Amino acid sequence: MANPDAPAMSANITSADWIRERLSPWNSYLVSAIIPSGFEAYVRILHPVQEPRDGVSLVRWADVSRWSGVQVHPRVQWHDVALPETIPVSKPPWRGQGPRQGTLFISDAEALIDDLTHFTSSTEDCFFCLWIGYFGGGAALVPLGSPPVLIPAPPQPPALVVFPTREYGLFEGALSQATSLGIRSGHDPQTPNLWWSADHSWCVASEIDQPWTYVGGSSDLIARLLADERLETVSASPDDAYWMKFDGWLSDLIEHATDEVLSIGSVTLPLATGNVSVQWKSSKWRRNGMITTRSERSGGWGSSNSPVRTRNPDEIRRQITFEIQRAMLSSVGG
Repeated sequence: MANPDAPAMSANITSADWIRERLSPWNSYLVSAIIPSGFEAYVRILHPVQEPRDGVSLVRWADVSRWSGVQVHPRVQWHDVALPETIPVSKPPWRGQGPRQGTLFISDAEALIDDLTHFTSSTEDCFFCLWIGYFGGGAALVPLGSPPVLIPAPPQPPALVVFPTREYGLFEGALSQATSLGIRSGHDPQTPNLWWSADHSWCVASEIDQPWTYVGGSSDLIARLLADERLETVSASPDDAYWMKFDGWLSDLIEHATDEVLSIGSVTLPLATGNVSVQWKSSKWRRNGMITTRSERSGGWGSSNSPVRTRNPDEIRRQITFEIQRAMLSSVGG
């Protein structure tokens, strides 16, 4: 449903050309492939692990860090703090899916807007991009036997901002309207995936698959964001890597687990949030086997089956490693 207070949908797609010109190639795996290079400084806003609802308080990465004993540092990733090497005696301080990806928590967005206001020459002249995947239709759940209820699809963009790996609908409006987009993802409010001021003094990027948001701007703006106690922030650089990476003991654990699966066909990993099990059954028939994973965590579990479609030993090893990584992330809601 359209929001009358939302910024207006726009066909002024050339307004995003400056961003495209300053983005690194996606396969560079750099932060500058997500947010434009050329700003004096950058910051990363960590999305809350759990938003307050149903009587549950807001949980930040720092709360999980205190539980796990793993420090929050500038290059930290969610699984670093959520999967400590030594299993804590207490239960994890969060439940559910972990940090939301691709959108800011609304209170964080409001704090960010407040800070950006002091560094924007015209707060009435801003642009907002929303990933085209959020413009789809949907259907409501109804009692068994009832006729289906169709939810009308939202208005479609008159033109798209097209980047090498993403397409966006474009909106124009006041900075204060960044939290009022007329599109919702599921039942939760969705903030823009990419937004900037007409004077190009700053840019905000919430990549759809990441549990944090990047901001680029002047050194003074970034210093203000790092000092803002309403936000959970760490410094960033356009030359940082953006991809999911497992380091240290987690990397060793995954390598040894892969060896065990290849050797005896299965492995079970006891982690701080529950057990992860991986099984590989090879086959001599049509398909070359199946990898089955199961992730357990407080309040539930999940499983998946992935067919192996190659006989190349290196490719099989890579796929087993990938499935172990994915199961571990699932165990912490990543």
